[in-house]
Amino acid sequence: MKTIVPITITDDVLVSSTIAEDDYAAWSSGTSYTLGQRVIYVSTDVHQVYESVYAGSQSGHDPTLDTTNTWWLLVGSTGRWSMFDASVSEQSTDDGTITVKLLTRERYDSIALFNLSAASLTVSMVDGTAGTVYSSTTSLTSTSGITDWWAYFFAPVERRVDYFLTGLPLYPDAELTITLTEGGTVAVGEIVVGLSRDWGDTQYGAQVGITDYSIKEADDWGNYYITQRAFSKRADLTVWLDNSRIDAFQAYLAGIRATPAVYVGSDSYGALLLYGFYKDFAIDISYPSVSVCSLTVEGLT
Repeated sequence: MKTIVPITITDDVLVSSTIAEDDYAAWSSGTSYTLGQRVIYVSTDVHQVYESVYAGSQSGHDPTLDTTNTWWLLVGSTGRWSMFDASVSEQSTDDGTITVKLLTRERYDSIALFNLSAASLTVSMVDGTAGTVYSSTTSLTSTSGITDWWAYFFAPVERRVDYFLTGLPLYPDAELTITLTEGGTVAVGEIVVGLSRDWGDTQYGAQVGITDYSIKEADDWGNYYITQRAFSKRADLTVWLDNSRIDAFQAYLAGIRATPAVYVGSDSYGALLLYGFYKDFAIDISYPSVSVCSLTVEGLT
């Protein structure tokens, strides 16, 4: 199992993006807004969309200071920043291509992408001194479920929804370029960049599933009314842990107890790639050289 604590993406880190930040008009203190009208609020490391709550009375009320939702309701991040806001379901979208360039000034060797709708992923790193130190293009076509020739030729083409890439060289001052392409609309819910830690092998018997927040209500006649909402992935993992790493692993988990992180239960299964929090863990010091860690992970919506 591997873990990644994300590098925080700020205005200084995001060098450029092909997604324009023009979702709505920028909020103006002297403007009176109609009920339901949306604005964007952009300042240093703040890139948010707000919706007016009471018609004609928002003039002069700063959306970022309205903590009681009296005047404004926070809708989410702007499209340019949705891929970095720790919300997997809220996607950044564009036509054909999304390209972002990052300069982290921190060490990283892994990238995880969630809630994807794209045909291919290209990643490159260019260092000011060494030049291009990494470049790769990956097809995001999924082979899951392709078990025979009929399925190979006739089954619908499926894409990887979540993807993990590791093994990038440690050049903290290299400019990282991430490009997603698609024939139509390309979308990504979250991009995480960070340094991975490999703790041990995940044991067979891991359990995966989702928590669905949709509403499914039936009336007195048995008719169902369904409101689709977000869902989150969840997993129960059992990891073989070398005894020499017990203290370090416990301290690591304690340090990220309130921090969303990437958990890679296995490189072979996308279902075991989660971005979220651990809900509980226990380390059973079972043998002289190895122990068993049980870990429950709840993904972000």
